[in-house]
Amino acid sequence: MAGLLDFFFNYEADDAITTPKNYPYLIIMRISLSLIKCWPKKTTENLEAGAKMKAKVWGMIQNVLHLAFCVLTIVGTATYVMIHKKNMTFFELGHLYITLMLSCVVFSRLATLTFNDEYQVVANEFLNKIHLFYYKDNSEFSMQTHKHIHRVSHLFTLYVTGQMLGGLSLFNLTPMYNNYSAGKYSKGGLKNSTFDHSLYYSYPFNVSTDVRGYIFSNILHWFFSYIVSTWFCTLDLFLSVIVFHIWGHFKILLHDIDNFPKPSKMVSFKLENTNVTISNENYTTEELEQLAGKLKKCIDYHRVIISFTNKISEVFGPMLLAYYGFHQASGCLLLLECSQMTPEALARYLPLTLILFQQLIQLSIVFELVGTVSSKLNDAVYGLPWEDMDVKNRKTVAFFLLNVQEPVHVKALGLADVGVTSMTAILKTSMSFFTFLRSM
Repeated sequence: MAGLLDFFFNYEADDAITTPKNYPYLIIMRISLSLIKCWPKKTTENLEAGAKMKAKVWGMIQNVLHLAFCVLTIVGTATYVMIHKKNMTFFELGHLYITLMLSCVVFSRLATLTFNDEYQVVANEFLNKIHLFYYKDNSEFSMQTHKHIHRVSHLFTLYVTGQMLGGLSLFNLTPMYNNYSAGKYSKGGLKNSTFDHSLYYSYPFNVSTDVRGYIFSNILHWFFSYIVSTWFCTLDLFLSVIVFHIWGHFKILLHDIDNFPKPSKMVSFKLENTNVTISNENYTTEELEQLAGKLKKCIDYHRVIISFTNKISEVFGPMLLAYYGFHQASGCLLLLECSQMTPEALARYLPLTLILFQQLIQLSIVFELVGTVSSKLNDAVYGLPWEDMDVKNRKTVAFFLLNVQEPVHVKALGLADVGVTSMTAILKTSMSFFTFLRSM
């Protein structure tokens, strides 16, 4: 028991760990992401031809199974809507539309990530190169940043995972409690009514009044809810942790620039025909050589961070665009469902609404961190003591300054910056649509 508590609640970085994959927060993510085949797979370079082919075939089978699951949920929900929409209220249809949109977002993520080899490349690069674990020994500040990001990542993982499990439990337990409180589980309790479900699909057997069909579908709905929640929450969590580490890299780069060595040589000269003596600091020849090396190191470090951030935009851009589109469409419907203000509606939709809105807000704020910290690079580079350098190093500083003019932002398919501005626009539009639908 003590070991389990230590695993979850000891958020300090363990110095004995030799690879970041053994950190508890990454182990938690690995368990969840492996289920949806989004944990980066091991390289097959060292395997024999037969083993490599076997791994490739097994990977394709898993991809097809996930795709089939996603297509079945979309088709099942759409079919149910087409068959029963005339007998359902607008609020009941809203529930189905929300679950249908959730399935469509899962499909978009499956199509753009699971079948995308570039996702595997980026995820492996993060775990094997970009993670701050590999930079912690560069300086004392790098170690402090590594420990700080580790604590943030660990606590954020526990928070999002607990939120996900709590939300999907309430989403599925609410209709079960409604059935129980209405006496539908007792013999003859259904009478002229039907079982309530958390999800509604068109099944080839009776799940509305048959107990065996209800039990089977209920188990299936719990499983589907967990899969969809993992696609949403855990994948967003993994992306957020990556962004935390990018933010940490920018913090280290800013510290290195702000603590650039000052010149140690003082040069004095007297102005002609005056008694005025002017003192000026200058770098020595040896210091100028060291300075060139430090500048090159900072520029290379900045290039690595920018290159990885661009890869994040390319790989996750389509997913983020679909994600923003989903929130634009579902936000007003979720608010409309909550506006019923009945205990059943609030128990089912309020946690889901809070979780989805919070996912949008926290993901946007996390991405905004990168833009905020990278916007400080311009002033930091200009603040270098370039006036005391030689011409060669001044040209290097000018080149560096040119590269840090624009703040770094992850873009959703190159159309919009992922950050607070886009989030605010989506929330405003959702409230406007909600007001319009409510008035109708």
